[in-house]
Amino acid sequence: MPSPLNIRDIGEARKAALEAEAKATGVSISEIVRNWIDAGLSRSRAERERAEWIAAAKAGLADEARHLERNGPTLARFRKI
Repeated sequence: MPSPLNIRDIGEARKAALEAEAKATGVSISEIVRNWIDAGLSRSRAERERAEWIAAAKAGLADEARHLERNGPTLARFRKI
């Protein structure tokens, strides 16, 4: 369910910076804010996915290390006949 976004209380310095950016780029303030929010959400999602991947990889590496410790290397070049 959408909720209203109130950015009235962002401070005069931020408002002035947004207005300057809008003038410099020729894009409306609303569009600039939407683009920045979208970019921030995309970055947050990517960072979260990366952190999840790292956590999963760490668990897998720990499992591999335990297996190696118990069983030794399993590649043919390490096998003793």
